[in-house]
Amino acid sequence: MTKNNTLLGLELFDINIFDSYILHIPHSSVEIPSLNNFIPGKLDNEIIKLTDWSTDIIFDIPNLTKIITNFSRVFCDVERFSDDNLEPMSKYGRGFYYTKTDDGDDLRYNDEIYKKHIYENYYLPHHNLLNDLVNKKLLLFDTCTIIDCHSFSDIPFNSDTIKELNRPDICIGIDEYHTPNTLIQYFINYFKELGYTVEINNPYYGTMVNTDSYLKDKRVKSIMIEYNRKLYMDENIVNYDKVKKLNNELINLFK
Repeated sequence: MTKNNTLLGLELFDINIFDSYILHIPHSSVEIPSLNNFIPGKLDNEIIKLTDWSTDIIFDIPNLTKIITNFSRVFCDVERFSDDNLEPMSKYGRGFYYTKTDDGDDLRYNDEIYKKHIYENYYLPHHNLLNDLVNKKLLLFDTCTIIDCHSFSDIPFNSDTIKELNRPDICIGIDEYHTPNTLIQYFINYFKELGYTVEINNPYYGTMVNTDSYLKDKRVKSIMIEYNRKLYMDENIVNYDKVKKLNNELINLFK
């Protein structure tokens, strides 16, 4: 591959690695590999509501390795814990296998056999890929920094833990074990200098860490950058001039 490394999809293969970063972009896709068990009439609205629109473009930073999930989070949310007992959102029917809409309506039948199929064929391969890539970075650089790339609605969802209406422009998600203070301050200072309002773990908290390293290896650092969709969307329509502006700002950040 060229230096603009993108792992689009879930294929494990050798790539040339030039950097210690991984841009993890899990929620930009609208693809539904199978309509099996979905209840007619419920899917489209959830895709519109929950997709992190254009984050694959906003975070398209040259020379940094990217993992872009090629299926919708509504089909399989790779950022949830696979164990429903560990996943806070599972009580809303929104673990890695969504069965409820944000409004609490039935979205998909809770079929344990099909749920296992999705885990084995979509969820697990994604995490195997992430583990494989992190381990390669550690071998080459003795460090790896995961940038968890997201956007969020300016209007809180019904299932959100934090429902305050005055949401910031940018949310920085952190993990006490894997996010050093120097990394936090670096990103906060950069975005504030550009005039954005920035808050930590508000309205969403945490950041993606690969399962092999989670709470085990401090060489793996992680931070979530999450844009308020009001910065680049107007009435659910993406403004690509604004998307390009955000992208250019991120490119300058990583120069």
